[in-house]
Amino acid sequence: MKQTKMHASGVLALIFVASLTMIPSADAETLTGRARTTSGDTLTLERDTVRLLGIDAPELDQYCENDYGQPFECGRQALDALRELIGRATVTCLGTTRDEEGRLLAICYAGDLNLNSRMARNGWAVARSNESQDYVHMARLAKREKAGIWALKFTDPAEWRAQNK
Repeated sequence: MKQTKMHASGVLALIFVASLTMIPSADAETLTGRARTTSGDTLTLERDTVRLLGIDAPELDQYCENDYGQPFECGRQALDALRELIGRATVTCLGTTRDEEGRLLAICYAGDLNLNSRMARNGWAVARSNESQDYVHMARLAKREKAGIWALKFTDPAEWRAQNK
């Protein structure tokens, strides 16, 4: 019985410590409103541009190849996938940093749906482990199931941007 109590108190301590990491810092930004999507990983709320943290979707004018070697508008499809996820829902984005372009790097929700996670899981974005480990597993599942861009021949979006400056 004593061992169970110690185990339970250890679990409670772990939950408490984990909850501390979820408390927004003083410099955290929260944006809420109707979103306008501009790419598969970028949206605009009011006057603020937000990039979904931890994922990278194909650029709007990026093409991939299907199984028959035909070009496929994977950047446009990623944009459409994000639009569909948002639908008419109010979007809330939480972030603490901005990138070199001034975009808020954020985790965004359409209602209670985590857009970053869903774009990675549906295969319309690759995970950026240098920004967050949160979506790596989701992207691996999508790759294994050949979902979204993983069903196509594609160039990693960061590599594509570098080649098409």
